[in-house]
Amino acid sequence: MSAVVRFAHLSDWHATTLEGGGPARFRGKRLSGWASWALNRRRHHDPAILEAAIEDVRAQAVDRVLVTGDLTHVSLEQEFLTAARQLARLGSPAEVFLIPGNHDCYVDLEAGSSWDHWADYLRSDVAEDLPPELSRGVVQRPAGFAPRHGDYPTLRCVGRLATVGLCSAIPTPIFRAGGELGGPQLERLEDLLGELGELGFCRVVMVHHPVAARGEASRRALWDGEGLRTVLARAGAELVIHGHKHRRLVNWVAGPAGGIPVVGVPSSSEVGSKPGRLAQYHVYTARAHASGGYALDAEIRGFDPETRRFVRIDEPLLDLG
Repeated sequence: MSAVVRFAHLSDWHATTLEGGGPARFRGKRLSGWASWALNRRRHHDPAILEAAIEDVRAQAVDRVLVTGDLTHVSLEQEFLTAARQLARLGSPAEVFLIPGNHDCYVDLEAGSSWDHWADYLRSDVAEDLPPELSRGVVQRPAGFAPRHGDYPTLRCVGRLATVGLCSAIPTPIFRAGGELGGPQLERLEDLLGELGELGFCRVVMVHHPVAARGEASRRALWDGEGLRTVLARAGAELVIHGHKHRRLVNWVAGPAGGIPVVGVPSSSEVGSKPGRLAQYHVYTARAHASGGYALDAEIRGFDPETRRFVRIDEPLLDLG
């Protein structure tokens, strides 16, 4: 990759509203989601904090912005349109790479009224921007159409940094918020990570749900997490990033040549309704060594309620140099 590549990671901003969403708010599983929003969640997420995060990200001169889902509450079309405008303020589709979260697939959806509104942010690089060895394995729908669950993994590259997007977002029954990748996606992921490793890329895997085996109730877990951990153990990656928990989490999973860091980021719009949950995002810097390999470190940027701005948080996250 180029000498230095910087990328930001945001997630779970839920900075939309259900007001004016029509009768669809009160049908099926969405009724419980509306109640959760009305009684609780709307007090946790502030669009003004997200706007401060967007302003701060734009000032960091990052090469890519990675977003790991849950931009909506209950997947109303008005929410997808609101989040599309937020994504546009964050950056162009060439600058911002997105995967969906479970709230972005809250119920079974028509793509034309949901993910297609984000199509250019969800799509892989076009074939001519990818190495020929990789472009053959990347599913690409026509312009304006977002990838579906069965099309993942997605892939974008900048220099020698490869970001691999996974989709764990599936419709689930009421009171369940887990996710699933599925066997075909895991098989394609293993092939892709292996090829990227052979080509010398620094591989960053994006997934919404946590990957580590511990610390997650079954109803909210990645249900085939063991399958993903097995793929990572065989094929390797340099970093895995996720959201879903609205907390900063650092875990490690086995890789073929040692541990792989797995880092969860807090929500980008949280008002700090619980200790340790005030809005944050992470900025990573990957540096190529002249003799091969790379160094990777990270910075935490968090919301300061006094100044209403994001500032550097002087706490360690990773030091992999």
